[in-house]
Amino acid sequence: MNKLDNFQYVEYWKSIHVETADEYAAVCHPDKPSYFNRFYDRIQKYAVEKCLKYAGISLADSKLLDIGCRRGRWLSYFQQNHKAYTVGIDLSEEAVSACRSKELEAVVGSVTQLPFESNAFDVVTSITVLLHLPFDLKPLAIAEIARVTKPCGKAILMELTHDDDAPHVYSWSVEKWQKEFEKHDMKLSFCSAHQFTLFNRYIPSIRILRPILDFVKIYLDYPLEYVLMNLYAGRTSKLSMQHVMVFEKLPKY
Repeated sequence: MNKLDNFQYVEYWKSIHVETADEYAAVCHPDKPSYFNRFYDRIQKYAVEKCLKYAGISLADSKLLDIGCRRGRWLSYFQQNHKAYTVGIDLSEEAVSACRSKELEAVVGSVTQLPFESNAFDVVTSITVLLHLPFDLKPLAIAEIARVTKPCGKAILMELTHDDDAPHVYSWSVEKWQKEFEKHDMKLSFCSAHQFTLFNRYIPSIRILRPILDFVKIYLDYPLEYVLMNLYAGRTSKLSMQHVMVFEKLPKY
């Protein structure tokens, strides 16, 4: 399946926030029902919490930039649950307007040209965002993330590390993410397997029964997902679709 080009990818993500009313669908899977997207929301938040705990990261009083902030799901979460000072950036004017309507700070812009000063943030987050960036734009985004991160600051990523032929998905392996960040003096300090969804992936769907089977598979995946995330906490796995990665910017001497 052909991938979206650089122009098409921008237009695709701008249109999502115009065409999709459901907040979870707009940030997870636009073509899926609410229960499906709430599953992904819950396991993502659980994975982030495990990452912060195992990596020993406190977000309290930190200045945090959320890349691809959408309608503010993670801005609200990090602000309310971790007392971080949050700023978001998104390609979509509609998404940024939604953030501002919730009194969240956000700006319209691209990760490949961040409108912020160098060394401005303690933490930069990308939760399933950079995986949607075309391959030739990823190095530009990583250079910008490294630029705006303070020395000893951290970039927290939850990104696809498994091959995917969807036109709007551009996956890299953990090793590739690590190699590109190291070019900008950012070392991988924590990595944990995430999103196994084995029932959903490996039980075949029958068209006439698809709505029922999809529902059953997600609810079978709920307990298994938490077991596997705990089993592989701080470890990589070829079974998982994604990994949570923490890159720390080396200090300048």
